[in-house]
Amino acid sequence: MTMRCNKIIGILLILIFLIVFFSCSYFLLKDFFELKESDEDTEELIEDAIEIIADTEDEDVKTSIDWNYLKSTNQDIIGWIEIEDTNINYPILKDNDNLYYLKHSYNKKYNSNGSIFTLDNKPFEIEETLIYGHNMRNNKSMFSQLGNYLDKDFLYSHRNIKIYTPNQNYIGEIFSCYSIGIETENSNIKPLDFNKKIEYYKKASKYKMDSTDKINKIVKLSTCSYINARTHPTNQRYYIIANLIPTE
Repeated sequence: MTMRCNKIIGILLILIFLIVFFSCSYFLLKDFFELKESDEDTEELIEDAIEIIADTEDEDVKTSIDWNYLKSTNQDIIGWIEIEDTNINYPILKDNDNLYYLKHSYNKKYNSNGSIFTLDNKPFEIEETLIYGHNMRNNKSMFSQLGNYLDKDFLYSHRNIKIYTPNQNYIGEIFSCYSIGIETENSNIKPLDFNKKIEYYKKASKYKMDSTDKINKIVKLSTCSYINARTHPTNQRYYIIANLIPTE
């Protein structure tokens, strides 16, 4: 009887192991193929909508974006964000449907990598535009590299953010970077006007940085933080704040 029980227990353990193994394999493969699809779709969009123009006389490089094409692809595309020498080179979506782009690509296909998006009603027209993106720990997609800004060398070698919109392009000069609990952050900034927010962001920053221009308009990048966690994000967020300086 004991041998029979041990045999049954052994079979059950093997079945449990197989279920766990195939479940893990399924989710890993799902993540892999979703990442691959997201990267391929973004690369295709870049190829179709963005042209890099090099001026041989002054060695200047300019980016030309076909906004008509982007709008024909998805009317919710309201901008583009690029940080040189990182993976961050994505369209910015205006989310009008309860965090729809948290789990959908710019082409409205379901994808756990989501999109780079904002919930603000008049992005880049208002004083502060907040932009969200996933921190996909298992890869370098979306806003996964924002956590690197807490490293001083990375910060100073990637201090400028390029923001393109149909009406105006900007250089975003980063002047603050930190990680804090989302509830704490919301509570801290809720009673502040714009100028007091700027002072708060400067004081909260891990590194003290001067901004070369007067700060009239900012962009705030947000993603989940893995500080003090090995596998799952905490309730903290990485926040990267930049002074938006209009360019020609």
